[in-house]
Amino acid sequence: MTQPNTTQSLTGDLSHLGLRQGMTVMVHSSLRKIGWTVGGPVAVVRALLDALGPEGTLVMPAESPYVSDPSDWDDQRVKAEWHDAIREYLPVFDPQTTPTTMGAIAESFRTYPGTSRSDHPMVSVCANGHLAQDITAQHSLAFCEGRGTPFEKLYDVDAQILLLGVGFNRCTSLHYAESLVPNRRTTVHRYPMMINGERRWVENEDMANDNGVHFPVVGEQFVASNSIRVATVGEADAMLVSTRQLVDFAESYFAREL
Repeated sequence: MTQPNTTQSLTGDLSHLGLRQGMTVMVHSSLRKIGWTVGGPVAVVRALLDALGPEGTLVMPAESPYVSDPSDWDDQRVKAEWHDAIREYLPVFDPQTTPTTMGAIAESFRTYPGTSRSDHPMVSVCANGHLAQDITAQHSLAFCEGRGTPFEKLYDVDAQILLLGVGFNRCTSLHYAESLVPNRRTTVHRYPMMINGERRWVENEDMANDNGVHFPVVGEQFVASNSIRVATVGEADAMLVSTRQLVDFAESYFAREL
């Protein structure tokens, strides 16, 4: 790395990859893979918005998995004897203040001026730009990556998916594809919500974690059989794919393999 990344250099890299004015793009990212950037993660957000322009729409996952039952947490610091106290005092999801665990870029985007956020307690989505309100307006509580969610809307508008320094294991639209098949893998999530002014624990069925079993295989097969735009953004390997093409391909894969 002879020079640090800047908003301007990253905008150029993104345009070289294929981002265009007016596109709708869901971004999964790793700041560490992009490399040292003047201005940090906010500079990456600005580069993405600049590449898409005022008629484009930038979308990122804003998941908050710790707004859930502590027995499901992947946190070795949390003792089992704390669970009852956590359940009693755990704050409900607040789209304005609940942070996301999806990385520094996604967290900077969550608080960026003009960004909207869907209202699912665990699997919210943030968007900024022309279609932001349409994408975030509806988010089903059950099967929160399936129909009636921003992931269906991204499929409907044929958004692009940008994997920026990450692999297909981070691609949430693959959960949407799997949700469409009869043998989908499911789990149950519990989280607190305010209902008619009362804090209650709610339980809903959702897609199960892939844990690296199928998603990387789907990605490898998809790349092998489709023309994919690839380039380097900063120091990160980046890939730009059609949501609709990927979901259609993955749906067929899951229908066959599950």
